[in-house]
Amino acid sequence: MSTAYRRVQRLSNHFLVGDSQNSSEDFCGQSSCSSTSAGIPNGEMLKGIRIIELCTVIAAPTACAQLADLGADVIKVESPKAPDMSRAWGHNDDPKRTADPEMQRALKERRGGGGSSYIQINRGKRSVLVDFQKPEGVAIVKQLMETADVFVTNIRLQGLKKVGLDFETVHKEFPRLIYAHFTAFGRDGPKVNDPGYDYGAFWANTGIGDIVRTSDESSTVRVPAGFGDNASATQLAGWIGMALYHREVTGEGQLVDATLFRAGLNSMTQLIMQYLGGNPFGNSKGARHVRSTSRFGERVTMVTNATFLCKDNVLVQFLGEDMRRHVKKTMKALGVSIKDLFGSDQPRYSSFTADQWREVTKKIDAVMASKTYEEWKPILKEHDVWHVVVQRFENMMQDEQVHATGMLVDVPGLKHKLFKAPIYMGADQAIPTRNAPHFGQHTQEILSEIGYNDEALERLRKAGVVR
Repeated sequence: MSTAYRRVQRLSNHFLVGDSQNSSEDFCGQSSCSSTSAGIPNGEMLKGIRIIELCTVIAAPTACAQLADLGADVIKVESPKAPDMSRAWGHNDDPKRTADPEMQRALKERRGGGGSSYIQINRGKRSVLVDFQKPEGVAIVKQLMETADVFVTNIRLQGLKKVGLDFETVHKEFPRLIYAHFTAFGRDGPKVNDPGYDYGAFWANTGIGDIVRTSDESSTVRVPAGFGDNASATQLAGWIGMALYHREVTGEGQLVDATLFRAGLNSMTQLIMQYLGGNPFGNSKGARHVRSTSRFGERVTMVTNATFLCKDNVLVQFLGEDMRRHVKKTMKALGVSIKDLFGSDQPRYSSFTADQWREVTKKIDAVMASKTYEEWKPILKEHDVWHVVVQRFENMMQDEQVHATGMLVDVPGLKHKLFKAPIYMGADQAIPTRNAPHFGQHTQEILSEIGYNDEALERLRKAGVVR
């Protein structure tokens, strides 16, 4: 019998309630709640898994929050002298709108705290303050590791080696521990110890920040905060899950090495493969290519997969990637004949020059600008023209599809909803259920769990090791 199978049996025995006739309503009080065939309620798939998080900012903490949504006990370790910088972002929240006004008050009174962003990133965790620059602090972190299944950190490699918390050192002491290291550029190469952040390692250094400009002559673009962080967070959480499964099968812990830089490169693979393969689109050749300008009036498009501006300034993104399949119905919807637009009833699209495509695009720009989107909407639907509206992020809270997918959820005690993880499972919905912790909210509780009495805790406080 495999280790993994024995664990499933233990979970089944632990979570089954009553007899086999019990419905999902018995587990969570509502019939819509999902549960596995073993009877694991929502939010408890990782119950019994402990994660020690020594991380700041967005990506790695978000990965841990997603695992907390699945029931993991995530202990957030912060330095008493240097709170996670994501807490400070709450200073500028509107006190009437921030997720937890008391949390924001604590921030303004220098008692830790945080705002809506901090709460989204750190929901469902416990907080302990330990100065891991001191030997006694490192000893406490390692005592926590003894009780844990996973250690997650985004401290740079040189900093980890300095205090003896690097993978090689930790793995020798705790061979079953999953060690997840999230960095800007990776654990090898000339940038191994370089700082990065989302807008540097993911956005700028991989070519994304360049290619999304309107042209090679245009200024830099607006960088969406946390874009790469949140994408790579879900990658990190998934690979931690696979490492946990590997340990159940083999009994061995291992390194999980994730980076912003590689996540950014992964986002660019389609374009890079076209470049490597000599495709004209990726090599800036031909009538239409990746470095063509996207400025209205100058751009070259193939129309059926382009973006157009309506009379009411609503941007509509057409989705007809296979032009030959979509062009006839699209032109019919727009009231434009193929012959008038292309000069022939059966045009040879592959022979069109950039100037010809530019003129075609200008004509469709004018047509789309003649009506509002509300006027175009039923017409496009009637003719099955695939499209979506280019949304403003401020409007997403009212978007019908957002609410239909259940991505935003209410969390007890918070004034507005939080996002849950973007990947759903039938067995466990991974719904956020708890607020983020105040600064050091659980220090005494957590250290008591690993054997520190009141006297020992007071000594550590006086020495500045904990708070």
